[in-house]
Amino acid sequence: MSKLIDKTVEEVASFIREAVFSERYAGREGFLQSVDPRAKLIALLISISVVVGARHIAVILFLYFLPLVMAALSGIPLRYFIKRVWVFVPIFTGIIALPVIFNVITPGRPIILLWNSPYIAVTAEGLHAAAIFTLRVAAAVSYAILLTITTKWSDVMKALSDFRVPGIVITITTLTYRYIFLLLSILLDSMYSRRSRLCRKLGMVESWKEAGKNMGALFIKTQMMGEDLYYAMLSRGYLHSARSLNEFEFRKSDALFLTSAVLLMAVVFIGDRWFI
Repeated sequence: MSKLIDKTVEEVASFIREAVFSERYAGREGFLQSVDPRAKLIALLISISVVVGARHIAVILFLYFLPLVMAALSGIPLRYFIKRVWVFVPIFTGIIALPVIFNVITPGRPIILLWNSPYIAVTAEGLHAAAIFTLRVAAAVSYAILLTITTKWSDVMKALSDFRVPGIVITITTLTYRYIFLLLSILLDSMYSRRSRLCRKLGMVESWKEAGKNMGALFIKTQMMGEDLYYAMLSRGYLHSARSLNEFEFRKSDALFLTSAVLLMAVVFIGDRWFI
């Protein structure tokens, strides 16, 4: 049980630390921090659309290189930024991309022979398809993470509100983001409390039983907090729409940024489709 508690505490504390660092970068002075969140959100959607539709590795690598440049200009350490991107890509894309490299799914020129009967080999076309898919995911995730690092969460929600996203969606997203840290703090307190009361090492079965009890208690407390929060909001005049005190001012520099981003993505898309 002690190992399970230690690992859980370590992961929760690491998550909170990463979130705090992200907020620090959003509050710094930098290239993207000074851009209107609405302009960044539009540029993000267009960039991801172009990344998803890109066909050539060279174009995808160029699109992946752009957020690295913008991260450096925004004062974000590249090591921190690249780590946040690639810590998820191998896990979520590997399950999908790995089978593609075999001749069973992607026939083509064999490179590595794995089995004679039945015939199973790694093909060049399969590796090419897997590389394109992985790079697409990495580039798309890079743009999304760049937005969240350089923009405060409240500003992202305000930008979505200006684009007429339903208020109930914004409210649920905002509360989820804010109260996840409170629940993590409760989880940490529970783990520390359980650890301080342990007199002996528990076996594997006992450890999982205790972990199940903690998960159930956290779920019940979460449900109770959600109901109390909703009733408190209703008592204060909540009408299924959240209001933000932030007011954005769309400047000439923001229009220049958005125009440049749209034109660049248009050139990349046309070049990828007709000239490469």
